[in-house]
Amino acid sequence: MAAPTPKTQRSDRDVLNLLAKRARTLHLGPANYCWFTDPSRALCLKLAGTPTADRPLVGMCDSARCPQATHHPCHRPVWAEHAERTKTFLGQLGAPRKTERTRLQADYDRALRVVAEIDAASTIKDEESA
Repeated sequence: MAAPTPKTQRSDRDVLNLLAKRARTLHLGPANYCWFTDPSRALCLKLAGTPTADRPLVGMCDSARCPQATHHPCHRPVWAEHAERTKTFLGQLGAPRKTERTRLQADYDRALRVVAEIDAASTIKDEESA
């Protein structure tokens, strides 16, 4: 069964009304949007050990792993730059730095995955528009 097509807002007023309804749950970040609708599912709160907080801990956000985070085309440059810088560091690590290489490789792979997911979602949207 195909996923239903997303609802399209017909006007700027509809978008503003939607944002007003979601103002307490939507948190805009440079690398993702956090839809903080269910604190029990927020990875940042789990990592901090504060499951009853009433807002996300943006500084602890791992949006590539949190189910309440979404990535959009406007976030792509942040993730692409992060991947490029991580790749540079990986290339400069010597052989004895295996632990650091493992950590950076996982970070690099995660950044590439987010970029690929953003690109895939953008491609699907472009195809639906055509």
